[in-house]
Amino acid sequence: MMCSTIISKLGYECLPIGEESLRIISPFPYCDDGEHVGAFVQHINGSFKVTDRCDALMNMEARGISLNQSRLDVIRQALAREGAELNERGEILKWAHDESELGRVTSDVIRAGILASAMSIDWYSSNQSKKFEAEVIDFISKSSLSDLMALREEVNGMSGHNIVIPVTIKTSLPKYIFTSSIKEGGSWNSAYSLLGKLMDLYQANNAVNNRYVVIDNESIGSQMQQLILLFNDVSQVLPFESRSLWLPKLAA
Repeated sequence: MMCSTIISKLGYECLPIGEESLRIISPFPYCDDGEHVGAFVQHINGSFKVTDRCDALMNMEARGISLNQSRLDVIRQALAREGAELNERGEILKWAHDESELGRVTSDVIRAGILASAMSIDWYSSNQSKKFEAEVIDFISKSSLSDLMALREEVNGMSGHNIVIPVTIKTSLPKYIFTSSIKEGGSWNSAYSLLGKLMDLYQANNAVNNRYVVIDNESIGSQMQQLILLFNDVSQVLPFESRSLWLPKLAA
């Protein structure tokens, strides 16, 4: 089995790791990660077993995603529609019956890895964002503002859509509190989604600036200034580490 078979079909990097095994590395990264999606090829009794050796699932777990049975079943069903298998060991798997099928099957396994990774975006964002939102709500609920706070009220934006406000501080001019938790170097999808909501509220009433975003400065790290700039035109940005400073101002 020669790397030239794979390279001629796909153009991917190919590394022999034994007489009967190859390591294939694609140019495509996993979502929210710089690691490249790849595959392993083993020549077994005239056929070729192509797997990712659990790389896709291990990548998700390394990013803090909990893979319960329900999520595994969702991934398994989606991959089955693409003709790939997620076996009980957590490997994405497909067989090529001869060398002429090897390029296509390898491409299928890599595409399945990309698909599985893409499905995990919402799980990752949900876990991290909801955890941070809960932390902010817990902090405010135990503060001097506890009697003024209301949770998950809805406000109409300029688009006519109802926007759920995580926390509203019921002062004379209600203050709308949102949260944003982005991993340094990770996806900004949730931040862009929040920006859309803030712009909708801003366009509905740009005469007042009662929109606030509490940001997870610990998670965003060196990209904090970029995140502040993203929200700054349509909201006031509050780093969570400075909560002792901005909390009294919210009561005004």
